[in-house]
Amino acid sequence: MKQEWLNKLDESLVKSFYQQQTETQIEEGFNHILSFGTAGIRSTFGIGPGRLNAFTIRKVALGLAKYLKNNCITPKVVIYFDTRHLSKAFCNEMAAVLASNDIQTIISDTYKSTPELSFAVRHLHASAGIMITASHNPKNYNGIKVYNHEGGQLLPDDSEILSTYINNIDNPLDIMKGDFEELVRQGTIEYSNKDVTESYKQAVKKLVDKIEHNNEKVVLTSLHGTSLPLLSEILNELEYTNYVIEKEQSIPDGDFPSVTSANPEEIEAFDKGKALAQQVGAKLVIATDPDADRLGFIEIDDDQNCHYFNGNEIGLILMKLRFQDLIVEDSDLYIIKSIVTSEMAQRLAQSLDVKVNNVLTGFKYISDLLSQKEETSEKLLLAFEESHGYLAQSISRDKDAIQMVPLIIKYKNLLAQNGLTFKEILNDIYDNIGHFKDRTLAPVFEGQEGNAKIENIMQQFRQDTNEMTTICGLNIRQIEDYEKGCLIDKESDTEFQLELPKTNLIRFVFEEGFIALRPSGTEPKIKLYFSLNVENIDEISQNFVTTFIE
Repeated sequence: MKQEWLNKLDESLVKSFYQQQTETQIEEGFNHILSFGTAGIRSTFGIGPGRLNAFTIRKVALGLAKYLKNNCITPKVVIYFDTRHLSKAFCNEMAAVLASNDIQTIISDTYKSTPELSFAVRHLHASAGIMITASHNPKNYNGIKVYNHEGGQLLPDDSEILSTYINNIDNPLDIMKGDFEELVRQGTIEYSNKDVTESYKQAVKKLVDKIEHNNEKVVLTSLHGTSLPLLSEILNELEYTNYVIEKEQSIPDGDFPSVTSANPEEIEAFDKGKALAQQVGAKLVIATDPDADRLGFIEIDDDQNCHYFNGNEIGLILMKLRFQDLIVEDSDLYIIKSIVTSEMAQRLAQSLDVKVNNVLTGFKYISDLLSQKEETSEKLLLAFEESHGYLAQSISRDKDAIQMVPLIIKYKNLLAQNGLTFKEILNDIYDNIGHFKDRTLAPVFEGQEGNAKIENIMQQFRQDTNEMTTICGLNIRQIEDYEKGCLIDKESDTEFQLELPKTNLIRFVFEEGFIALRPSGTEPKIKLYFSLNVENIDEISQNFVTTFIE
């Protein structure tokens, strides 16, 4: 089998990556087969069925074609791509396979953001959407996210069905596709027109309404991704021009040369933005990740102190300020949050008399609930996850940094008019609600050995469920095992069924808050979430890692 793949190395699109790999890395490409999961596919480049290359991309495309033709009368697909290596080439490969199977395919002629793709699916009444991206993963990754007709990522049941179609394709090396340029001439592949982008921009501007003040200077950085120039166009049209772009860091480049990690969850990603802010006197630095679904920001006070806000803290700030923005409207407000989002969000919502909707981790669940609520009189206050993904309005049905950045700038300027800062808003929330501190850790376990290690950690916790009464000195009140679908109440020694769908996540609930853990669906990591009203959260989180993970 290996030789058959190597015979087609020139056609694989990944020859240059293959030539830089070690023998071990090459062999790993033949030791397993890429599986389409609930978050699509993300992997590194290479040869073989276990790596991303032209042939594994074609396999996903053909599986999707079969899936759509069995579920739609006249299927239509929109494909967008980001600034990563091979994103455009992978887009064209998928388009050629889909179009060769009589599926109308709409693509972009330049890079686009994930929220634009989500918007385009609904705007163009498409059957499905594809985003070629690996979000904030390292530069040697890329991936495929598949969206349903409502612009949300596929839910697990649909992902499983699609996965079956993909897995039933025996040999990706034999997949036939037509000539890309000829399919464009025939009209089976067409390019998305400017109307889609303009409609998206209009929707964002309508959400923001207007940025009333222009007094606070802001630094923007796309971390070599897709948010610019779209964001600057929107801000200019909103007549806000008091921003500066970190130019070196905003050049589209799949190598992400100016950062160790192109992830606004990492404070190091803000180094260049902070330096520029101090040069130009800016009070806020906002960064978006490569496909512009996530964002982060730091605030600089009058004494030049930089305040970094984690994903939970940004969510709390946005909840409070959105509430003040919408409270004049006569409507029932609600939030949607994941079950690993800070305990503070629950407490703040209750204090504001805002309804809380908890969903599993993954924005697809938020999207699904938004669809269900379309016919109700309730109004969305904020949908968010602790991993820096936010939505103020369902313009798109995925995390949307493009719509959130102008809102954040609007709120920053409004606060400045009253001599206030984001930091002071957050402190006010803590003073009134209490202070549940949040930490998210993500130990990395690479390769097949790493996968086995992560699986063993989860199994060990499940085996020890009945015996465990404390963790790191905290008394366990409840254990929620979402894979088993059960809740164990330690105080009453009873077991209940959980209402949410099954997923590989365990949550330990204490009087002081919760600790949760789950394997990442997109990276070789186990995600650990701590939300505790304690003084020594760093000590507890590190003790947990030392005792149970390492």
